[in-house]
Amino acid sequence: MSKRPKDNTVGPWAEEKLDSLRRGLDYWTTRLKKKTYWEQVFVDAFAGPGMSAVRSRPADDKPAHASGMDDIFASLLPAEEADPVEQEVRYLKGSPRIALELPNPFHRYIFIEKDPERLAKLEGLKEEFHGRRSIEIVAGDANQALLSLLNSKFSKRTHRAYIFLDPFGIQVPWSTIEALAATEAIEVMINFPLGMAIRRMMPNSGDVPKGWSISLDTFFGTPDWRKQTYEEVTDLGGTRTVKFADSEERLLQWYRERLGFAFGHVSQPQLITNTRGGRLYYLIWAGPHPAGLKGADYILTMKSRGGPKKLAPSR
Repeated sequence: MSKRPKDNTVGPWAEEKLDSLRRGLDYWTTRLKKKTYWEQVFVDAFAGPGMSAVRSRPADDKPAHASGMDDIFASLLPAEEADPVEQEVRYLKGSPRIALELPNPFHRYIFIEKDPERLAKLEGLKEEFHGRRSIEIVAGDANQALLSLLNSKFSKRTHRAYIFLDPFGIQVPWSTIEALAATEAIEVMINFPLGMAIRRMMPNSGDVPKGWSISLDTFFGTPDWRKQTYEEVTDLGGTRTVKFADSEERLLQWYRERLGFAFGHVSQPQLITNTRGGRLYYLIWAGPHPAGLKGADYILTMKSRGGPKKLAPSR
């Protein structure tokens, strides 16, 4: 699996993602604050350390190549994601801390992480909020932990949950998405890593390495991603495979349609770009309730409308 930078730094674009998450969680907890007959749970499936330094690079610095990674995504990382820290100028609160500091908190928090250093920082965060928040830290694989949660006493009758799926690659298979949707009690915000991983695994020639092809089949839950990406064309040179000019838009729309079919409702996407304007990933919300869709669409399209305006939560 792909790994985050070991120095726990983030690019400046993470601020936009985390602000959307904060607004989404605030909308969710405000909407459900009087519905105490449900246990309300926040799950951060790739939690990280809870606080990260923001990387700073000179504007004219040329991108470097990723190195030192030990898995198939090593060569797929965007240049700025692979750069070492050159100057740490400020810190960002990570998704665990953002969720813990909500004015209307969840009843329970579950933070999933596999890296020992980040787990230690999460334990420190748990101690900081001791007596104020119910926090469970799970060490291990995110997908296994999520399925274990669903196999416990979690049910539509007694629970509601908001799950943040923010991997660094394509670590969330479609089987996990389907299992979450089947509860009819879970809303998710998903990082769809179209630029950070997916695009780079789909060469223009259509000659996708076998290992990558299997990984993409697992991620999308079907090999039909090829139909959204490639077509066969015949010319004087014979028949060959070429990539659609709008393959990324086709994949994004197709993935959203699949999310909508699984959950019932799916939001408009929010594009997150790096400092050079390169497309990194999209944030997408999916869930079973139209009131959740109303808030998610408003929040995730806020930038294109020129900034935030007050939105009253639906009851």
